[in-house]
Amino acid sequence: MIALPSSGLHSNGYSLARKIFFEKLKMKYDEPFGEKTLIETLLEPTRIYVKTFKLLKPYINALAHITGGGVTENLPRILPSGLQARVYKNSIKTLPIFDFLSKYVQEEEMYRTFNMGVGMVLVVNPLDIDTILAQTDGYIIGEISSGENRALII
Repeated sequence: MIALPSSGLHSNGYSLARKIFFEKLKMKYDEPFGEKTLIETLLEPTRIYVKTFKLLKPYINALAHITGGGVTENLPRILPSGLQARVYKNSIKTLPIFDFLSKYVQEEEMYRTFNMGVGMVLVVNPLDIDTILAQTDGYIIGEISSGENRALII
């Protein structure tokens, strides 16, 4: 499985993020957050993957857009019965907003609610990995194996 990075929250978990930033922490929209303000970070436009998909379509066996439901709920939807997604947690390139939110949200909920920096996952033949990596900013986050239809974060 190859992850294509997200640009931010996309459509994932705005209700939970809002509760943490504005209700719990009483932060203001114009507060600095990394190299931007908090509002700029929250409203970072969603990355669109159409051009990448069109370029790589012949190599893609399945793909999952990581939206509401996060990594753990979106990956099983694309898998046939008897297969599972094994996601290597240490391979995911999380964005600073997710590192920050993880101080206030349990890990399991983070992967179920947020994209964690993964905007789309491409399931490809291992023989095509180098071709795809050479044409994208993607990176390997796991593999498909036999097992119960689910996404395991390991």
